[in-house]
Amino acid sequence: MGNGNRGKTSALYVWNGMMVFWGASFDTDPHSHKNTLQLVFDIDKEFKLRDHSTEWARYSAAIIKASHIHQLDSNGSIQLFIYLDKESTYAQKLTNKYLLDRPFRELPNSDIREFSNEFFKRLVATENCGKLFRKCMMILRHLINREQTINIDKRIQKAISFITEAPVKQFKVEDVANHVSLSESHLRHLFKEQVGQPIQNFILWMRVVDSLNLVLEGKQLTQTAHEVGFWDSSHMNRSYKKLLGVSPGSIKKHEDDYRIITCDRDNFYTFKTEILQNWNSETPLKIVDELDQIKNE
Repeated sequence: MGNGNRGKTSALYVWNGMMVFWGASFDTDPHSHKNTLQLVFDIDKEFKLRDHSTEWARYSAAIIKASHIHQLDSNGSIQLFIYLDKESTYAQKLTNKYLLDRPFRELPNSDIREFSNEFFKRLVATENCGKLFRKCMMILRHLINREQTINIDKRIQKAISFITEAPVKQFKVEDVANHVSLSESHLRHLFKEQVGQPIQNFILWMRVVDSLNLVLEGKQLTQTAHEVGFWDSSHMNRSYKKLLGVSPGSIKKHEDDYRIITCDRDNFYTFKTEILQNWNSETPLKIVDELDQIKNE
């Protein structure tokens, strides 16, 4: 990440399978996000975007395919970025809906008209993981018109608990399968179907989130890598670049330039459907929990 890539006022939030970044007054060199789908929303006016075959064009919102090399100019404005694991259900649905015939495109006005400036400004000002999570999920669900919910099998719930609660994630998918009394192939199928992420991706994201907490606490990279289940610091470095696009050392280096918040235990981005009265609602009317719980707020 070069000097020109840093926002003067910015923050990075990391969940399992999803990352949110917002920033002001920056531009990037040509780059790509190998394993994440990227959505960009402007908060104040417009940003500029191009790739090797196009000239600069202005956008208020855009979606960019994973691995596609592009360049962005904030145009003196503020942007909100949402990055999704490219193999997740949400990313695949968005790719199929918007990117079948091109590597990036502007999101149609009909899809972003209801995203007011004040809505975005309230969203990025919060440091509350739950509130930010709800708003981002509302954006994603609006873009793909998702209405169907899925009840999660208790064995998948048990697998999720095993993965997230293990202090050291030095296990394989086979170990998780044995823990929940499923064959490995059946577990892989059910997990992807019901959670929305391949189980191996889910485990890798949890290692990244857990290790990021330790890195921000000042622990050495080699010690951190072994504590959370990476083979070594090189394996952790490759995983960060694969999922987040930057190395753990780079994140630590730029800690003073933007706030970094990990949201590792409160939300997993495929599990809940929140029904809101309107776009400006702060609390949902009802939460349809795909872990087979329904509650009113």
